[in-house]
Amino acid sequence: MYKILVIGGSYFMGRVFNILASRTNEYDIRVINRGRYSLNLDNVVEMHFDRHNTAMIRGVVPDDTYDAIVDFCAYEPGDIYNFVGSMLNKPSQYIYISTASVYDPYAPAPVDENSPVATRFGTDENSVYVEKKLKLEEELKYTCEHTVWRNMRNMAYTILRPAFVYGPFNYAPREPLYFQNIINGVPTPHPTDATAKFQFVYVKDIARMIMAAIGNPDAFNQVFNMAAPEEIDYNSFLAELEKANGGKVDIAPITCAEAVQQHIPLPFPLQHDETYDGSKIARTLGVEYTPFTDAFKETYDIYMKAMRR
Repeated sequence: MYKILVIGGSYFMGRVFNILASRTNEYDIRVINRGRYSLNLDNVVEMHFDRHNTAMIRGVVPDDTYDAIVDFCAYEPGDIYNFVGSMLNKPSQYIYISTASVYDPYAPAPVDENSPVATRFGTDENSVYVEKKLKLEEELKYTCEHTVWRNMRNMAYTILRPAFVYGPFNYAPREPLYFQNIINGVPTPHPTDATAKFQFVYVKDIARMIMAAIGNPDAFNQVFNMAAPEEIDYNSFLAELEKANGGKVDIAPITCAEAVQQHIPLPFPLQHDETYDGSKIARTLGVEYTPFTDAFKETYDIYMKAMRR
């Protein structure tokens, strides 16, 4: 049984991971979060405190040697180094969930793990987020190579860069916006002249891939994109939505320019492709992506069942 320490883990990706991992009986799971949403899962021990309180790490986290840390919520530079540096024993592996947005926006598509990352950043919220994620990736590599613990073991890193994530418990204003519009009978803005292609990754596939990476030497000191092979645009996304809905969806046609002028939030890129090669992780870890049609229908059904109770 693998002993793992999960940081975050009560919201979207982390929650799904903990649910699926706890059902396998293959993991002794300790979760650190702030206690806003309890998991109440078998084989999961929850510890409620802020990760930035380093005194709590030594005072509350059991002085064990962990096979892996799975970090869903490192956002600020220093989050990884300070956390691991406060542990008495070095974990064997540190799995960090980054983002596919770290790549240079002008890198030729499809973007793979060898493509250049961004080097220039604006001051908008997304640019700041991406810059911090890149700094944390470098911080993790540095921590693995330079920090010394009393058990003197090597710590391997595994960096995961997901594309647009969807699935149960998603709180981001993406597919849930469309589902909620259907429930409320509100027409969904649909950009008729959008040309961009983009990709998704199902949250359950992320969970399965993390489990396949834990303790796996093939995942050590590796960076993996996470992107299902289907390239989607707004028209094909609408077609999948109507397929899941079992009938037409009420839309409000709009141009990209009108959406910008009217400050209408649209969740996916409009004119610039965001496509990635996510085949390396499937090939290396032997976990295939769930077909988008199947996973999106499952996501739709779960959401509708929860909202219509």
